[in-house]
Amino acid sequence: MMLTGMAAAKSFVIGVEEIDYYPLHRCVNGRFSGYGRDLLDAFAKQSGYSFTYLPLPVSRLFHTFLNDNSIDFKYPDNPRWQVDLKKGKDILYSSPVINVVEGLLVRPESVDQLSEASLKSIVIMRGFTPWPFDQDMRQKINDGTIRVYQEDSFGSVIALGMTGHYDAIYASPVVINYYLDVVVRKPGALVFDKKLPFESNDFFLSTIRQGGVVKQFNEFLAKNQSLIMALKRKYRLTDKTAQ
Repeated sequence: MMLTGMAAAKSFVIGVEEIDYYPLHRCVNGRFSGYGRDLLDAFAKQSGYSFTYLPLPVSRLFHTFLNDNSIDFKYPDNPRWQVDLKKGKDILYSSPVINVVEGLLVRPESVDQLSEASLKSIVIMRGFTPWPFDQDMRQKINDGTIRVYQEDSFGSVIALGMTGHYDAIYASPVVINYYLDVVVRKPGALVFDKKLPFESNDFFLSTIRQGGVVKQFNEFLAKNQSLIMALKRKYRLTDKTAQ
């Protein structure tokens, strides 16, 4: 349904992560692409909106979204991410855009060989929050028993994970599998270890000031399931592939 009048020309800025998390989303040379981009563009087109995507490093994106009125929306977001930064902020989240499994990937010879007790080192994307970890694991991270190495790109995260010098990397298996299969052509070089902590995370569109648009977005998601499934197939994000 097209909007009329001034609303039809309404433009918004969506803050997005300046990372390569393809096929879910990525930003390379300032261009945002992937499943998230296609879905948001489809909503904008159907609703008569114009979206500008502003890429920022993950940590800076949170600070800018929460404290700077220049960003209308953040994608992706999740109520459990950066909880301390969000204290006192009235944030509205959309319906889930996509459900993403995130956990620990290890070298093939290490599958089923590690446990929460034996895990000593993890490589992670800077700004990411490893939510599957329980209180005991978090305490081990805080006191240095489990060392966490942060990198600025998933290329670096994956490269370090493949060296064998670190126990595991934290990411979405669908992202890592795409990178290994398509980019470096080393399929199976890292394997999702379901014996280690993992979790299904929903990705949301969030806002502080544009609740009306989020309501429209929710209606779009509910009414366009065939489009959503077509985009998931396009980006190899069907449930079987993603998990």
